[in-house]
Amino acid sequence: MKIILMFVMVFVISIVHGQSLPIDFEMSPITSDFIDFDGGKATVIQNPHPTGINPSNKVAQIVRKDGQVWAGSKLVLKDNLDFKSNTILSLKVFTTAPIGTTVKFKLEGVGSTERDVVTKLTNEWETLTWDFTGEPKTFNNLVFMFDFGKLGNGSEASTFLFDDIEQLYGGEQIDLPVNFEGSVVNYTMTDFGGNKSSLVEDPTNNNNKVIKVVKTKEAATWAGTTIGTPAGFANNIPLTLTNSKMNVMVWSPDAGIFIRLKVEDSKDVTHTCETQTKTKLAGKWENIEFDFKNQAPGTELLSVGLSKGWKYNEAAIFFNFGKEGDEAGEKTYYFDDVKFGAAISGLKEVDELTGITVYPNPSEFQWSISSENERISKMEIFDVSGRILKSGFVNDYHLNIDAQNFSSGIYILKLTTAKGIGSFKILK
Repeated sequence: MKIILMFVMVFVISIVHGQSLPIDFEMSPITSDFIDFDGGKATVIQNPHPTGINPSNKVAQIVRKDGQVWAGSKLVLKDNLDFKSNTILSLKVFTTAPIGTTVKFKLEGVGSTERDVVTKLTNEWETLTWDFTGEPKTFNNLVFMFDFGKLGNGSEASTFLFDDIEQLYGGEQIDLPVNFEGSVVNYTMTDFGGNKSSLVEDPTNNNNKVIKVVKTKEAATWAGTTIGTPAGFANNIPLTLTNSKMNVMVWSPDAGIFIRLKVEDSKDVTHTCETQTKTKLAGKWENIEFDFKNQAPGTELLSVGLSKGWKYNEAAIFFNFGKEGDEAGEKTYYFDDVKFGAAISGLKEVDELTGITVYPNPSEFQWSISSENERISKMEIFDVSGRILKSGFVNDYHLNIDAQNFSSGIYILKLTTAKGIGSFKILK
């Protein structure tokens, strides 16, 4: 009887103390709900800095002193987190520690997973987010590790305030082909080795979205950017020995530098294949074709990986591979239109024709094309996967294209004149 009673009491306690998101600390959880470890001490206190984005009354505080470099505290949730649609965990943070302090958010339960972000402000509230796209529904412990990797000393710089723990919609999981034009796709990039990436307007066309990558002065030779979150693409990249190519549109300030592309298994990063090639243009967009049958020096053959049954669902791009940032200097690169398959014939590394105007762009009903200098002899329209959707011979300086039968999205318009062939992005 006593054993049964004790079991019931433990069960009731676990139900009472289990938390649910969102958490704002106004009524719960309380200090005793935290589980401290290895030099971290958590308390719920009155907000000492009710300013900016966080005027709330109560917040949580973690002070790190001695212990271990991973010192922190955790909270237990009533239910496992589900990242099927709400893939982002969000947290407001206040610290006087330097900008760039690492905040590790770890999830535990059946197994564990973790993500790192760095602070961008100091002595001011800011919102930090961690992307857990693709993680299973097996975690119910929230583990907070501030200034991860350094030993705390109990000072103001080792004191961290946080509040408003929320789970947010992060968008649909990224998948090939990638053009960065979607309104509901999660285009979070994952940088490593000293890269800094962001989704921006194309500096050569404000109707186009691209990824800007800054390889900083502190960047390592292997600094790169994973195209998406650590969960990879929604579907495997269907690489075979007879269909082994991918294409990426790239803008580089320099010609003759190595661009490397790596594919891997997001669940086992030892399963990789890498290839590289050099840019041919400087200060212009060019299509780079990567053939994974031509593996980069010192990396595994595609044939070996396929023979072992390896699956690839993640890709990372490396600009100026092999050169450190302090040697090359800080440089900015852009990339767009990441596709599986061989390049479309006639669209590869073609300079844009001069004197041609496409308007309006984007358009809902009709695109009008005007050439100032040369007659347009041929017109072709491709979708982003390379399928030809419309073509015809023109022999005129002007033409109109009906846009009403096209779905909303981005297309490639190829025009031929006596001066050559040019490619243009058109949007519906």
